[in-house]
Amino acid sequence: MQLEKEKESRQDAERCRLLAQRIAEELAPESAAVLGDDEASCTALQKALRKVGIRANEWTAAAARQPDLLVVEDPTFVELPAQLAAKVLLVCTDTTALANWAEHLAQRGYYRDMFWRSKGRTQQSALFRAAQPGALAVVKGYEQELDTLRDRMVRAERSCGEQAALIERLRSDLALSRSHEKQLEETLGEVTGSTFWKLTWPARYVVSKSRQLWHTLPLFVFLHELRTEGISGMREKARARREYAALFPSKTLRADAFAPVELLVKQVHAQPAAPKISIVVPLYNTPLEFLEELLDSVQNQTYQNWELCCVDAGQDAAVGQKVQDRAKADPRIRYQKLEKNELIPGNTNHGIEMATGDYIALLDHDDILHPCALWYTAKAIAEQGADFIYTDEATFEGSVDNVVLYHFKPDFMLDNLRSNNYICHLTTFSRALMERSGGGERMEYNGSQDYDLFLRLTEQAAKIVHIPHALYYWRSSPGSTAADISAKTYCINAGIAALKAHYARCGVAVDEVSLIPGTPGYYKTDYTIAHPGRVSILIPTCDHIKDLELCVESIYDRTTYPDFELILIENNSKQPETFRAYERMEKEHPDNLHVVTWQGKGFNYSALNNFGETFATGEYLLLLNNDTEVITPSWLEEMVMYAQQKRVGCVGAKLLYPDDTVQHAGVGFGIGGVAGHLHKYFPATSDGYMGRLNYVQDVYGDTAACLLIRRAVYNEVHGLDESYAVAFNDVDFCVRVREAGYTNVFTPFAQLYHYESKSRGMEDNPEKQKRFQGEVLRFQARWGDLLAKGDPCTNPNFDIRREDFSLKILPLE
Repeated sequence: MQLEKEKESRQDAERCRLLAQRIAEELAPESAAVLGDDEASCTALQKALRKVGIRANEWTAAAARQPDLLVVEDPTFVELPAQLAAKVLLVCTDTTALANWAEHLAQRGYYRDMFWRSKGRTQQSALFRAAQPGALAVVKGYEQELDTLRDRMVRAERSCGEQAALIERLRSDLALSRSHEKQLEETLGEVTGSTFWKLTWPARYVVSKSRQLWHTLPLFVFLHELRTEGISGMREKARARREYAALFPSKTLRADAFAPVELLVKQVHAQPAAPKISIVVPLYNTPLEFLEELLDSVQNQTYQNWELCCVDAGQDAAVGQKVQDRAKADPRIRYQKLEKNELIPGNTNHGIEMATGDYIALLDHDDILHPCALWYTAKAIAEQGADFIYTDEATFEGSVDNVVLYHFKPDFMLDNLRSNNYICHLTTFSRALMERSGGGERMEYNGSQDYDLFLRLTEQAAKIVHIPHALYYWRSSPGSTAADISAKTYCINAGIAALKAHYARCGVAVDEVSLIPGTPGYYKTDYTIAHPGRVSILIPTCDHIKDLELCVESIYDRTTYPDFELILIENNSKQPETFRAYERMEKEHPDNLHVVTWQGKGFNYSALNNFGETFATGEYLLLLNNDTEVITPSWLEEMVMYAQQKRVGCVGAKLLYPDDTVQHAGVGFGIGGVAGHLHKYFPATSDGYMGRLNYVQDVYGDTAACLLIRRAVYNEVHGLDESYAVAFNDVDFCVRVREAGYTNVFTPFAQLYHYESKSRGMEDNPEKQKRFQGEVLRFQARWGDLLAKGDPCTNPNFDIRREDFSLKILPLE
């Protein structure tokens, strides 16, 4: 219930922010008053208006000076005062019943301004002025409103038609599947009912049992291993098993349940030249069976130079007794009873004070370490000089064998970390780094104390290393954060506070940090747009004028960003209506829409955009396909807030197919041998893998169907490579931007429809297929070394043949 209220509050605040921004841009009143039935909503709108520089208060008829604008929220439930401002804006949040008010206001000398339009927003609004407009203005305004309604109806009809076609295809597929199933059942029945099948049953039984014995009978197993391993291999395995028995005494949790015996023994004998790692565990009434498994998992570590620092703030004496019994047999285990419970931050800090190692690792009191966890961590310290190391993790329920989720993480990505604490477990860091970053955990961030700590540590770290193996096992239990962070709502508030402190330390200006509605633990940052320069939108186009008109109209009808221009790059169109449409568009938008003609032949997306760039006047370039349609009014604001940052290169949007499935949510490098669209065909409402469809993140690349970049960066890398006429020009461009030292970003808060590849068609003839294959080979030859390294923005444990984050877990080595 609390989360639902927070979600509604965030949504209302966003609605008010967008409305206030539009009021400031289009009406620019010095003062405004808000009148409404819902006090909380009125207060939120007043606050939003003040943020954009408008003096705003609650409406008071007795005020000495009446405001320039009166904003009436939910007019259905409000009685208008006798005295009104010069302009009245009616805003309907729960109803669209504005018609009744037009006549009522006309009786008082107020008439609707038809040039104030809702522009695709979910809320409806109408502006009334104390002046009667001319007949021509009214007619034109109503015609524009009708055009908007017609456009919405066309889109709705098209969507309904596509859905109907999809349902019909699914019905056909289902009918075929049922028919095939029936045929298989009939065939199976014929086989099993035949005389031959019945007569050969004893033979089949003997063969089945023989196979079972071959795989289970010790003698047969030994003969199979001897054949595959050879005598020397068998001797090596026997030696490893004997050493394993001595190195890993039998306990509740066996090490060989996680990794092969040979690997465990090999790591014990190949110790990295790394310092002592102190594992800090704050205990609090820990269930003894959980504690037993934790202690086993630490003592099973193949890296030997560690100590376990247990600090106990609970009341269960058996917990302390259990740890002290282990400490008697292994001096690397240390125990301290705390006088009082100072919650996780304070208790953890006592453990850090108790530690003597140069590196600190954090372990929760009911979780489990993979036996190789510290060995890989120590290797990263010894070989790479890492001062901050984190691993992948697995979540399990009940038994450690019952893994319900693998969290395979990207390498260190700043925008990912600013969206959620994806680093989490297992994290190890140097004591020197911790001291340089302001010390241990802080009580004011209780609930997200690790998030605050990791933000501070990564700000100062010299070398961050990610180990792409699930080496930490996170126990999921009712009420735990592993199961659902919404079980601990105070964690969310602490996470927001930690992010705000991070931005303050880094000198990054932000307007707001908020929880993404419906996604506990994931955050959205609204960066202050300090460089709101012009966005030059480059749209190559060839005929398909209906698609272009839909694209252009959606930009002008829905875009709230104030400063943009459209450059339509004409490419060998043949149809007369195309050129008539160009002429009409230029007349309708003479200030910021221009048509330029490319003189080349055929289709070369790279050459077209490079040509269009020479006519651009903006600080930013937006490469946009003509078969797109804007969904999110603030799409350019959401993209510019990242493109303005000096560390950022390309910024991509969330593109949807007309059936509301994902077409693009970032480009995965190496998928299919070159690149692929992450989360392709996922439902638009899906969270994606580990929530990745909900938050801003760093990606290897973005599709040029909608790609924003600073013009200076575009020119720095010499634009698009014109040797890639159709395919992979955008991927090649993004790789070059990354190689120049910039980060590429994907934001799901800028959304468009993409009616993919309508203009250029599919690779459906030998000439196109030959060209496509040539571009594939050229790309692989140019970027072969990087392709071999893989995509640091995803994880090597994903199957690179697929775009859906299917797992292909790497073996330990």
